[in-house]
Order: sequence, then structure tokens, then C-alpha cells
Amino acid sequence: MIPNNHIFAYYFTSLILFVVFISLSAQYYFYQKAYADGLTQENLPPATVGNRQASLFVKVSPPILVSTSKQDTFMQFRLFDAVNNQTIQHVTYDISVFRGAAGSSSSTTDKPLLRDFFHAHNGLLTLRIQPAQGPITIYGEQDPILNAWVADPGGTINIRGPLLLQGGLYHFHVEIFTIDNDRSLFMPEQAPKFDSYLSVGDVYDNKWNYQNHNYNTTLISYYDKISGNLNFNPTNKIFSWSMPFNWNLTRIKQQPIFVHEEMRLPKSWKGLGDNTQFKALVNGQPLSGRSLAIDPFSFPDAMVVHYLINKNDVLRLAQQVNAAAANNNNTNGGSGAKFNTTGLMKFSLSSLNSATNQIATSSDLVTNTGGIHAAVSWSPNPLMPKTQSSVKISFYDPVTSNPLSANNIKYDMTILDKNGHTLITKPNLIAKNAADTQIVTFPSKDLYQIQLQIKGLMKAGQTTDLTRNGIARGYVVVPEFSSTSTTFALIGALFGGMVIIQRFKRKRIF
Repeated sequence: MIPNNHIFAYYFTSLILFVVFISLSAQYYFYQKAYADGLTQENLPPATVGNRQASLFVKVSPPILVSTSKQDTFMQFRLFDAVNNQTIQHVTYDISVFRGAAGSSSSTTDKPLLRDFFHAHNGLLTLRIQPAQGPITIYGEQDPILNAWVADPGGTINIRGPLLLQGGLYHFHVEIFTIDNDRSLFMPEQAPKFDSYLSVGDVYDNKWNYQNHNYNTTLISYYDKISGNLNFNPTNKIFSWSMPFNWNLTRIKQQPIFVHEEMRLPKSWKGLGDNTQFKALVNGQPLSGRSLAIDPFSFPDAMVVHYLINKNDVLRLAQQVNAAAANNNNTNGGSGAKFNTTGLMKFSLSSLNSATNQIATSSDLVTNTGGIHAAVSWSPNPLMPKTQSSVKISFYDPVTSNPLSANNIKYDMTILDKNGHTLITKPNLIAKNAADTQIVTFPSKDLYQIQLQIKGLMKAGQTTDLTRNGIARGYVVVPEFSSTSTTFALIGALFGGMVIIQRFKRKRIF
């Protein structure tokens, strides 16, 4: 964290250099802030900088932290031209990191975990953090004029300290002080500003004794830490937990928001982990379709249930919470003053013991990194073995649900049997304008897996966008029953929404 004399020295130096280089920097101006909320990586909406639209890519890694792990964690920043995706060089970043949703740029009372100036000649900045208790220590050299820490040729600066030691929501406030040239400065009041709220998954391992058997479960809360403990009612076999959440409608409407909760149940737990249908509630409202994803493939001994609550879901819940609060305020003789919107998002999970507990072909797939949603449809319906079938795939943004039709999507398609053995591979496919159709012949009546590996978004005149790459997985049932006979058979997409499944031993390397 920089001392007051460091901040004063920087701004004084910046003012002098601004006068010297007025001809270089006068062309830049800024009038727009950008926000994100609840993701692990984000391309923030562009801000106007002179005659350019500059966007900021922010990422935290790994997306899941384990309290017993001492692995390095990372924060990555890239300022780029939003039109051609070219990285802007010679960028000086003023970065403040706060825990939770605190630390707005207008606040003077919130204490940041980190605040300092960092410079990357190539524009790519990676803060590599060695987790440790105690004060923040930054290793490297500082620019003699700007007093900014200078990244190595690969764009990395090493830090030791308590950054990202805990899961939950983090606020990144970033101001840009130089671009294009090391001495081409913005005046502080004109510096482009970005705010991003990114989440790091928090892990809760529990052991339950049920009917004289012990069962281990894992809950991962990606948006924020849960309040209190995970609870289990053995009488009706219902799990319940809650998480702090700000239900302010104005905030929610302005920001892309995504809430992801993940529960892993042992398949050996009869009546729970061996089921394929679940009743998932958020504030008493049931989740279905792409908002609820069941994944039996990722772990051989665990069934994974994903809550995938996008912005539209959050808006509907917020409207209900605000209406109830307003009604309660009026009932208690309120004067119409604004009520406190800070509250809880409440979750519950139980299995559906339906006689028609069967799997259906997935129609909504989302990559494990959460970058792309694929709508999948098969023809003929029902599917038949040893018969040519066509699969139509359309790619969408999973947060906004807008089609990615301005892009060509490069991807691989793989069909596997129910045991995970590869049967059909179709590499290096191109979905022109984010849509494609492929022909597949299934060898027999059985349950299959489909995998779509995204390898890049291509747009004319731009470099390939690799930030959305990932693998989407789902079911294919041959033959599939007609929709009228599968009212309770829908299982949703595997790895739906912004599912970010990482093995705890795996490191993300930029």
C-alpha cells in the first residue's frame, strides 16, 4: 500500500510531466465508468479515450481457493482497443483492491487490501501473489519518475501478502495514468476509471451422519462467502444455506451479475447423490432449465448440482425482495423512506424421488469457464441409431443471452459413450456467424455425451479472442422420447451458466 507522501509525489510529478507532454496527452479524455459483478473474469464495457474505445480485461485465478492450499494466486489486467482487440502498450495502472462490495471511488473510509501504481511496457500486467499473512510486500524495480512498479518483460510483478487468501467478492478499482508512451500522462481527474467486482469461490467441506452412515459433501460458493453454516435436515433430506446479497435494483440493473453455487453429493448416498433430479430453490423460487445443471461426469464418485442464476433471475428475485420490503415498511407505518437493501440470498436443495427419474438430451450447454452458451437441437426427433442425425448449434453470450452472431466460433465436437470413451471426433469446426450444423450417426441405442471445445472467437480484422475458451458438455439419449412423455425428465445443461470447475491441484498459468 503506498504511503501518503508516495501518492503526493506521484501526483506532483504527474502534473509537471503533463505540462511537458501536453501535446501528447491532450488528445485523451474520458467520460464513462464501467462495472462488472460476480464473475471471475470480465471484459469491462469500453470507455472513450480520445478517438478510441478502450476496454479493460480483469481476471482472478484460480477461481476456487482452498484454505489448505498455498499455491500462488494471480490478478491479470489488459487494456485493449475494443474495436480491433489490440493490446494498448505502455500502460500505467493505479490499482486498488477491496474485499466485498466496498471501496467505491467516491468513498474515503474503505481501506484497500492493496493500492499502488504498476507499469507494463507491453500493456499486459500480471500480479503474481504468494499468499501469506502480514503486510503486502512488492518485489521489483520502480520507475524513477512515476514511482510505479515496473513489470518484467513478460508483464509480471511478484507480491507477497494476504491478497485473495479468502473466497468471496473482490472489488477492483483501476485508473489508467499512461498509455502508448511511458510519459504520456492523464491528469488525475481525467484518468479513465474502471470498477470490477470479481468472485473467488469459497469451499465448505462437511461430513454428515445419516442412518448410521457418514457422507462427505462439498459446497462451493462462487459469488461470496456464505452466512453461518450449511445445514441439513435429515427428516426431509433438505440442504439449506444463505449468502449476503445487496438487493438494490439500481445496482443490479447497471451491472452484469451472475451467481453460481455448486453442491457435490457422493453417489453412494442413496436417495440423494444417486439421483438425477433435484428441487433447487432460491428465496423460495424454483430453478429449472439452464438455471439448474446436473453433472454426473466430472467426478466418478460425486453428483454435482449447479445453481446458475443470471441477471434476469436476479432481477426477478430483487423485485420480489424490494416489493416485500416496501410492503412491510408501509404496514409498519413507514414514511416512504428508502429501506435497507442489504439482505440474504437463501438456497435449498433436495432430491426429487420421481418414478420417471430419467435423463433427457441436453438442449442448453455452457462452457466450464462460463464464456459461451450453446443452444443445441437434434433432428430427427426422436433420435434413432444407425441413422444420420443433424445437430444444430447456436452460440450465445451466457450473461446477456445475446447471440454472438458477429463472430465465427472455432470449436471441436466430440461424441463419447456413457463410459467416457471417444466414438466420434470432429476437429477444427467453424460456426459461421455463431451457428453451425453437423451430421452425426449414433451406433446403437444408448446414453452418450457431447463435448464442444471452444477454441476461439474470430472477427474480421481482429486477433482471435481466446478469453471465452472452454469445454461445454451434455447428454444425448438415443432414442429420445417425445417431449410429452418427459415432463419430469429434463436435467438441464452440464456445466451450465458461468460454471467454473477446476481441480484443486491445478494451477492457472497466464
